[in-house]
Amino acid sequence: MLPRSFSEKELRRFRSMPRTLWVVLGAGVTFLIANIISLLSIGGLKIDPGTATLFGAIIGLCVVAWQTNRGFQNLIRSQENQSRLERQARLHRYELDRAGTQADEDREKRLLLSGLRAEMVSLHKTAFATAQTHHQFALIYKAMHEHNAPSTMKEWTINGYKTPFYKENISKLGLLGVSLAADVIRVYSMVFDDRKVVWEKAAPNSVVAVAYAAGAVLAYKFNADLYHVCMRIIAVEEGSSDPGTLAETEEKRHSNLPKLEDMVPEKMY
Repeated sequence: MLPRSFSEKELRRFRSMPRTLWVVLGAGVTFLIANIISLLSIGGLKIDPGTATLFGAIIGLCVVAWQTNRGFQNLIRSQENQSRLERQARLHRYELDRAGTQADEDREKRLLLSGLRAEMVSLHKTAFATAQTHHQFALIYKAMHEHNAPSTMKEWTINGYKTPFYKENISKLGLLGVSLAADVIRVYSMVFDDRKVVWEKAAPNSVVAVAYAAGAVLAYKFNADLYHVCMRIIAVEEGSSDPGTLAETEEKRHSNLPKLEDMVPEKMY
């Protein structure tokens, strides 16, 4: 099988030679026949010297044609090898560029995670302090209402939160993946600017108690959610187990927080 396939391969190569080489090859064969005749002339046959010279030139051209054909074959193999090397070089370059891009993304992701975590830790402390302050004021105004103390509150203010890092890097949240990015957006949606409520007359103590209690409940939930998202970020940074999304753990996370009904009067008026 091997000799046959080799012969067929060589035959295909032979047939694929350019037309010019076929002409030269024919001339070479003619020259070969002429040489044979020349040799025979030495034994007694008479051949014109010019004809013999012509046949010799044809044989020389045949040799040149053979060498040219070999040169074409070597050139084709060289071009194929060069194309293969260029493809390998392009592939290697693509892999290097991809690795460099991935390294840049990993570095950006690490910086984003650490920055968000640091900002959330600060917000976590602020939210807890706000929750406790509002909780205490809610209880105070609840007691004032229950003891029929005179109303004095005409202006109520709740301090908001500052999130410069989040605002500057919101376009990069896609680096975190869908799940974590969604929780980051959700927890930051609870951020608001300073708020103020002004009444024309002093608001009833029961109303003020409800306002402070509502602010306390929101701050307690914000505090718990911030802690949970921070734990998710740490899990990504350290490669540890993910504690789950905000939605999956919300009931358990908020179940032990102070309740609104415990901070407001049973009877509003």
